[in-house]
Amino acid sequence: MLIGAAMLTGCASSPQQPGVGVWELSNVDEISAESTTLHLGVVRLECSGGKTGTVLDPEVTYEKDRIVIRTDVEPLQEGAYTCLGNDTVPLTVELSEPVGQRELVDAACLQGRAVTTTFCTDHGVRWSPQQEE
Repeated sequence: MLIGAAMLTGCASSPQQPGVGVWELSNVDEISAESTTLHLGVVRLECSGGKTGTVLDPEVTYEKDRIVIRTDVEPLQEGAYTCLGNDTVPLTVELSEPVGQRELVDAACLQGRAVTTTFCTDHGVRWSPQQEE
């Protein structure tokens, strides 16, 4: 699902700046209000010859109604890259508090280049409490 969408993104990135990583839940059927462990699949947004690269430490923001997770990836070396679908890199995120009745949201879909891509047609909501019902 993520790989096909990666082909629709732009091919340029700023050298030495972290790249945008978008994510989806690998264990969506296991998520509940009590969950504190999330298994993500992260894909680099920009073209990089099919490689997502190393995922940087995720940034997790806990809000009243949502938990927002940002998954930037290592900067690309300067050069031209083909737009093959980038690989998915597994990432485990340990939350400091349970999910509760909050949505899990991909921060890349809230502002920036990813917002208008197929990755963000759901406004970045990767899980919501209503999915449990």
